[in-house]
Amino acid sequence: MNKSKELLIGLFTCLLLGVLYWGVNFLKGENLFSDKRFFYALYDNVDGLTISRPVTVNGFKVGQVSNINFTSQKEGNLIVEVAIEEDLPFSNNSCLEIYDSDLLGAKSLELKILDGATLALSGDTLSGSIAHGLTSEVSEQFGSVKVGLDQVIVSFNKVLTEVQYLSNTANRMLLANEKKLEQSINSIESIASVVETQSANVKDIISNLSTFTDSLKEVDVISLGDQILSISDQIELLLIQLNSGDGSLSKFLYEDSIYSDMSITINTLDRLLYDIQENPKKYINLSLWGGDKKSNK
Repeated sequence: MNKSKELLIGLFTCLLLGVLYWGVNFLKGENLFSDKRFFYALYDNVDGLTISRPVTVNGFKVGQVSNINFTSQKEGNLIVEVAIEEDLPFSNNSCLEIYDSDLLGAKSLELKILDGATLALSGDTLSGSIAHGLTSEVSEQFGSVKVGLDQVIVSFNKVLTEVQYLSNTANRMLLANEKKLEQSINSIESIASVVETQSANVKDIISNLSTFTDSLKEVDVISLGDQILSISDQIELLLIQLNSGDGSLSKFLYEDSIYSDMSITINTLDRLLYDIQENPKKYINLSLWGGDKKSNK
């Protein structure tokens, strides 16, 4: 009876260990009940590839990475062992390529099936390569961006230096001209007070201007314009008459005889005035003493 219990306990323990082993391998992605074929590939650098990472063909998982080891301590090359679980025939010219499986840079293997006359058998070594993935492209782009950012930072530092220099210069100028600045502020305040006191006069001026503009609105501009045009026509008619030779004024301007007569008259008057100044008694006797006229008669 005791032996049967010990046997059952032993069998149950073995069963538990088997289930535990199967569960651990299942979590690793290994299928213990499938036929596996093992293939190998050499790499100088596995670029972060780890054991249990999937092996895919056109995005479909056909196996996983089962082991990664160094070929020798001197060379430092790595040999990657993959277990292919699917019954998928491919040639020994096929390639195991490491690629980025997500944006975080996790690495996986892709089996690139290439044409060839000889089928690959379990234990064969295939060629290995590393794809130019998204992470490397981002790194290259970030490198160029980093160079540009460095240049921007250098330029920004120069600008900050210039701004600081200008600020220090402005502070020195303010300190050196503090009294003058204070006087200028006082002058501005006095001007503001004067403007404030004269605001009433300004209002009167504005009121007068408003009254003047109102009076201008009342002016009959049309009649005023007609009067100006009438005066202009009269002046034009007068000029035409002067140029045509009609009228006394035109004759006076254009005929030499009138000018000559006036010149003779003026000369005669001039001689008469001169004679009056020289012989005033002669003309006074004639104009004042009436008795002489009688006696002469």
